[in-house]
Amino acid sequence: DCLRLDPVAVTQLRALVEQHLNSGGRPELVVDLNGVTFAGSTSLGGFIGIHKMLKPRGGGIIFCNVDPTVRETIRVAKIDELCPIVPDLPAALTRVAEGGAWDTRERPDAPPASRGGSPLGGRRRSAGSAE
Repeated sequence: DCLRLDPVAVTQLRALVEQHLNSGGRPELVVDLNGVTFAGSTSLGGFIGIHKMLKPRGGGIIFCNVDPTVRETIRVAKIDELCPIVPDLPAALTRVAEGGAWDTRERPDAPPASRGGSPLGGRRRSAGSAE
């Protein structure tokens, strides 16, 4: 069985984060993906939208307990350049407590960062190229 990250749930989370911020809440979000084995582009795009709400307020998203397949999807989409990935919930909470949680530069608890491109991933195609 494949536990998929539901885009509807990410949309609902965005609304909750917006309410939280409007009521003066901290701009920090830890997303525990324990058990999730598939994350599609719509769901990941939703997290980019949430990140864009949090970043101007000095915060962001930290992912933890990320399945290797989902981690690779996040890396290919270059979201790991915006949002750190840490091994587990205690590591994520420690990063938040220590400050600098949103630093995605290589750290012992983060995967190597990918280089360049759009946070949504993808490539530019030249005229006549095929995928």
